[in-house]
Amino acid sequence: MHKDVLESERYPEIKFRPDRGEGKVTTATASPVQVHGLFAIHGSEHETTVPVELKLDGDKWAASAHFPIPYVQWGMKNPSNILHVRDTVDLELKAGGGATP
Repeated sequence: MHKDVLESERYPEIKFRPDRGEGKVTTATASPVQVHGLFAIHGSEHETTVPVELKLDGDKWAASAHFPIPYVQWGMKNPSNILHVRDTVDLELKAGGGATP
């Protein structure tokens, strides 16, 4: 996958740059939000919206997301002629942080 599809040596970075979020965030429970932004992979940027579960606890936050990446639709090679694989890959993301005074 790294060598033939992602071409990781040529395109070593994958980035997501969020530009806006939608949804109501509460501190009592996990909040489902939609985060829109540009997903950069394989030398191209693609607009996408990611469903995120956001948890706030005091000055700390945690986020988790699980969403498909349509790599074939986004111009990467489909290895199905060698292997039987789907034309999307599921991505799971977990992040967290805190506020500093």
